[in-house]
Amino acid sequence: MIRQSLFALFFISSLCGLSCSNHQSSNDAISMVRTNLCGGADRSNNFMSVAERFTAETAIFEQFPVSDSLGLSSIMAIDEVNVAFATESGFVGVGNSSLVKWTLKVSTGKGYVASGMCRDTAGNVYCVSTTGYMIKISPDGIMQWRKRLLSDHAGPIIWLDLLSVKDGIVACGDTSLFKVDFAGNVMWRQDRGSTPVRTISADLNGNLYASHSIREIGGTDTLLCYNPEGRVRWKAVLPFVRLTTQPLVHKDRIFVGGQRMDNGRKTPALFCFKDEGTKCWEKVLTETPRFLSSDEASLYIVSSEPRIAEKARTLVMGYTHDGIKRWHVYVSAQAVAPLLVSKSNIGLLAKHEQSAADFFLFDKEGVLESQFSFAEKGNSDQADFLPIPTVLNGSTIALPCKNKSGVVAVQEKRGLLF
Repeated sequence: MIRQSLFALFFISSLCGLSCSNHQSSNDAISMVRTNLCGGADRSNNFMSVAERFTAETAIFEQFPVSDSLGLSSIMAIDEVNVAFATESGFVGVGNSSLVKWTLKVSTGKGYVASGMCRDTAGNVYCVSTTGYMIKISPDGIMQWRKRLLSDHAGPIIWLDLLSVKDGIVACGDTSLFKVDFAGNVMWRQDRGSTPVRTISADLNGNLYASHSIREIGGTDTLLCYNPEGRVRWKAVLPFVRLTTQPLVHKDRIFVGGQRMDNGRKTPALFCFKDEGTKCWEKVLTETPRFLSSDEASLYIVSSEPRIAEKARTLVMGYTHDGIKRWHVYVSAQAVAPLLVSKSNIGLLAKHEQSAADFFLFDKEGVLESQFSFAEKGNSDQADFLPIPTVLNGSTIALPCKNKSGVVAVQEKRGLLF
């Protein structure tokens, strides 16, 4: 059974899912998906280059042949059968349920990898440990370098997931933003008084976007754009706004969601900015946006409000990129991950009653296709998985297990994952 406390930990690994740029060729797009664990150029949760259609008919637990649990890290798709994974004892590895190709100890003492991982176009794997180190590992499991970024004197460091860009790796730990070249040299560092919300995004030119929040209702949050050299290109200061989503980049537009405080009332809102930082429009929403996803035709918004006395509920909406609402649908469960986009449908992982979880599939007009429960007899409800989905080539959705060394695969009824 999924423990409720695990859902409170989802932010440390960023629940953004994978994405690919709409401006790239098919092969380039697949490479982008394989390069970044939790995002490509635009953080759009767009899996269309590797997923024709999501099918949720069964959940299969796949045991990895390692004597260690996967801890708090997410998994990264390497190819059709292999994933990169990290364990709670400080190892990183690549393999599947039939064969683990290699494992490597990357952290000493009680350190471990709790954030996402990424790869460069040569297939090298990058990760960061809670003790403040970034590590580069070759495709065959040989450590290339291990460089300290932050001191661990204050205790374990919480990192957002890593982002691979053309000329280096971007990492954010605590309130410090780093860009490191492929040789392990820190190209620049930005220190601010706030931590970006969820993840950092990038466009095809290597500009970075972050929702910096002071995490106070009625405060003043800021959407920041950094150029590839680490200088602030522009910033949009939002008085009385608390940002609640990561930035999402689509062509020359940047989208972000939050809550505006108006005369003592919270007003959920969606904001759209031009690439140079001027605001295009602002739309009032009925519930607070939590996750953003997109494809070429639509912007998808997952919204919800905390509910104590009432049953959990999530609002899923489809908008045009010009801010025109196309459809909406309510789900009787609490969304715990971004909406995932395939070529022909979209999928949502949500927490249901008694801490169980459901997977909802909709077509791209918001019509419910199917609802799948992990608690149904025969499914892997006993596996304590983390709500951090990734997508393998072939449309299988995989989630890492915390209490076991393996993954839960959501797919059609066709046998084993690997």
